[in-house]
Amino acid sequence: MRFYLFLSAVIVSAIPFAAQANAGSDRASWLQLVYERSSVSSDGGSNSSSSGQQSLIETVMRNTDDGVVLRYDLPRDEAGNTRTRFWYFPADVLERPDGSLELLDVDSVKSRIDQWLTQRNIPREACGLWPHGGGFPYRVDCDPDSILDQIEAFDLRMPRLEAGAEFSHPMASSPGILERLAAARTGYFVALSIDQQKARAEEANNALILAQMLDEDLSREQAESDAAQTDFQGSIRMEFDLEPTGSVIKMSMRTNAVVTNPDGTRETKTSLVTVERHDVEAAKAQFGY
Repeated sequence: MRFYLFLSAVIVSAIPFAAQANAGSDRASWLQLVYERSSVSSDGGSNSSSSGQQSLIETVMRNTDDGVVLRYDLPRDEAGNTRTRFWYFPADVLERPDGSLELLDVDSVKSRIDQWLTQRNIPREACGLWPHGGGFPYRVDCDPDSILDQIEAFDLRMPRLEAGAEFSHPMASSPGILERLAAARTGYFVALSIDQQKARAEEANNALILAQMLDEDLSREQAESDAAQTDFQGSIRMEFDLEPTGSVIKMSMRTNAVVTNPDGTRETKTSLVTVERHDVEAAKAQFGY
């Protein structure tokens, strides 16, 4: 499970989503990710905020001796517009008993990538780059396995949670201890501190992406040097709501950070990412899917 701390506008995944397997059932799930983010500068010159949401449909296709075959696709009301911009879905994935994922029908996905590049007049040499201009603020992604990266990044599947157990996050300085949520909710929360060195590494990477998009010269050495002079202090709070079966049905992650830039200005950055799984039939009634 991977979450960027500050969800910079230029690095939010093109189609973020979550997945929750329901082995042994053909019931489809509707996965919804909602995000909010804001940044307030001490000099008043760079205040900003944004929000949005994305959705994905997950269907358990069949059980096999090797694991569970899952199909991911877009909701009908999003498919037409999104398919013209990205090639990711539909996609079939095998989830093995150990939790690892394998993309199925890779040749078909590769063919879809070729068609996508041709339709958008994107040369293959641009694969992996963040092009500047042209109204295309996303990395030119040509790697079929990036589908799996997206699943991992917003995956609700995890080991069974228990009060008092340690819980780690890639951007935290050390594990935290899971505690029960308030009595009105069934689940757990954990409070973590941001790891400054990891935050600096992410800041340097974001700077390189932005420079590439703006067609500016910026070496990795310079980006890392600038980030090394930036101070990050903040916290991460994660909450997990459980179904009666013990599976996570909703996850939220709130990040609060004070960033002191090399010039002495401070930015207060906050983000809230919520991933929730709904039954498709209930989603039709509640959300108009």
